[in-house]
Amino acid sequence: MQAAARVARDHGIAPVLLGDALEGEARDLGIVMAGISKAAARHGTPAQPPLVLLSGGETTVSIGARTPGRGGRNTEFLLSLATALQGHPDIFALAADTDGIDGTEDAAGALIRPDTLSRGSARGLDAGAKLMAHDSYSYFDAIGELIRTGPTLTNVNDFRAVLVL
Repeated sequence: MQAAARVARDHGIAPVLLGDALEGEARDLGIVMAGISKAAARHGTPAQPPLVLLSGGETTVSIGARTPGRGGRNTEFLLSLATALQGHPDIFALAADTDGIDGTEDAAGALIRPDTLSRGSARGLDAGAKLMAHDSYSYFDAIGELIRTGPTLTNVNDFRAVLVL
């Protein structure tokens, strides 16, 4: 996170470090991060845009009794974030596992942009239904936004960056 903060500062973007031990349900953290991001965009809190919210930690995905789709905690976080942001024009994000594998899939994580939901909808995807089915990997795969690094052979933490312009 410190290295990401340095890069952000070098590019005129204020880094806001939220900590490297954020836990809880991935979809809940997505909603919380959407709220913080929208507050920054609207009111300049916790900092004036452009800023990047940096966080780490390992969230969880509680499946329950239903048969899950494909995905891991980082893509579930991002699909929740995208759903809560509803195409906000000034917010972008990425989330990835530093070991290169999000859950049991072949991707480390994914990216969201303001058009993430509209691009999914254009392909006949319902982001809310995919989120409820724990099928975030399939959503991001269909819109070409998975991050595939391959195994990195290092497992430091999950990494999340939410850019507010």
